[in-house]
Amino acid sequence: MVFGERRGIIRFCETPKDKGRIMSRLGLNEVQVESYLDILTRQSMLMQNNGRYITTLRGQDYIASHERIRKISQW
Repeated sequence: MVFGERRGIIRFCETPKDKGRIMSRLGLNEVQVESYLDILTRQSMLMQNNGRYITTLRGQDYIASHERIRKISQW
């Protein structure tokens, strides 16, 4: 999994999104999106509810940590 796509999916799903919308917005094909969603769900970064994916607290923490590291590395 490419980490930029991982962050993109987690960030995009801060509000509930269905698989088709994720594919369309991030330019992924069905095989890619299935793989990424499976991995992110197993890692508890996303959860699925009624066919929609939403970022979990763990996913939000991951994004926040990445942003802190990015800011530090810019100094």
